[in-house]
Amino acid sequence: MTTALPDLWTDWCSVMGVPAGRIDETAVSRFVQQVQPSQAVLTALRRRLAPKDPVAPAWPRAHREDIGSLQRLIRRGTAIVQHPGTHWVFRLRLRRMLFAAVLLAPPSQGGLGLDRSGALEMRPERMRRLRPRVGVAEDPASCPSCATWSWLDVIGTNSGWSHGSVRALGHRLDEEGTSHRHLQPDPNPDWHLALGMLPAVDRWGWIDSYRSMHPSSLSAVISAVALLLDGPEPVLAPGPAAVAMPAGPRRQISREEEEQILKRADELTARVEAILREFDTAR
Repeated sequence: MTTALPDLWTDWCSVMGVPAGRIDETAVSRFVQQVQPSQAVLTALRRRLAPKDPVAPAWPRAHREDIGSLQRLIRRGTAIVQHPGTHWVFRLRLRRMLFAAVLLAPPSQGGLGLDRSGALEMRPERMRRLRPRVGVAEDPASCPSCATWSWLDVIGTNSGWSHGSVRALGHRLDEEGTSHRHLQPDPNPDWHLALGMLPAVDRWGWIDSYRSMHPSSLSAVISAVALLLDGPEPVLAPGPAAVAMPAGPRRQISREEEEQILKRADELTARVEAILREFDTAR
């Protein structure tokens, strides 16, 4: 049902010779300057200006205008993936979460802006067509195209190899360095044979080869995305590169503060893991 236009607007349009049904920013601005309408009238007109279908409707609402949220999410997720203490099944689910984020995030952030059904119904043929639209970040650890490459590696391994191969891939960390993974050829092009691009991953690491996850599971993944975006930075795994970096001037953190930071980061990681685990189908 179409809501009637405010009488004040239609009267003004009649006087000014402006088509009442053609509502744009220029006409509304003139209307506001000349008539000074009530907030209710202005809200009714603004509602007509707003697009009927929001950009990236499945992306967490609080981060749709946050231009860096997808890259920040990928960086935080990658930090957990790269931590040697991360369980290999959780690592697989994290890679799937980052791929789902690429499907759902606004195009302005490097994502594809799909709704929930579009993500769940994604098939290899469409992924091949849309893949060139996925964004690229300067840092490989924050790069949407690299996150896509890594999950397609998992899907391809699951389609063409054994569960042992998937497990080995789950244990493997990304190589450190400045090169982008997505610039390399796909290591497992068998992802083209997959029936679903967002399958369930059960607690033993078995990946469903025949259907996508349940919509409620995708909702859980989106909840995990929001949680990771809103929480503290995960704890990075110690490495030679971190040790070699020169120490800059910084505020000294007490042992108690450091313990609190580590505790909060560990709690966040545990909550994300619990969310991703809870809704995956048991085998």
